[in-house]
Amino acid sequence: MSSSASASRCSWPCYGEVPMTRCPACPRTAPLKWLVTTTDKNGNLGREFVKCENKQEQGKKLKQCAHFEWLDEYIERIQLEGASRELDLPLEAEKFGSGAPGSGNSIGATVGDAAGTAELKKLNKEMKKLIELKKQGNLMAIIFYVCVIALTFVYVMIISH
Repeated sequence: MSSSASASRCSWPCYGEVPMTRCPACPRTAPLKWLVTTTDKNGNLGREFVKCENKQEQGKKLKQCAHFEWLDEYIERIQLEGASRELDLPLEAEKFGSGAPGSGNSIGATVGDAAGTAELKKLNKEMKKLIELKKQGNLMAIIFYVCVIALTFVYVMIISH
């Protein structure tokens, strides 16, 4: 590959191998398809994205699915989903190795790169903190409502006597 093609290929972040999930917009069980733009429409040449394959499944009559996500948005979504299941996504992503689809391992940044991995770990840690804060907020709301119910019960008991 020429150096100019390599430079245009990685003007967008190159993530390396990332686990593919099923389409969130339809009931298909097949994983999303990972592709790279080959045209310079809207300045997106070389940008990676995922989309639903729209394959028919036996015994199911399914409508066409237009699900599309840029790969960076997809990774953010699966990190959120992974953090909510307490999945350590950066370590899971490293298990898949490095290199983008249809390209060699030597092109651009990959998940296995130290800087990318450190950033993913930092984001994952922050997401876990946010989820823990959300859990604490929910617990505080439950305690508040229990106190309100208990005070209401005590008030009713006092008035009835």
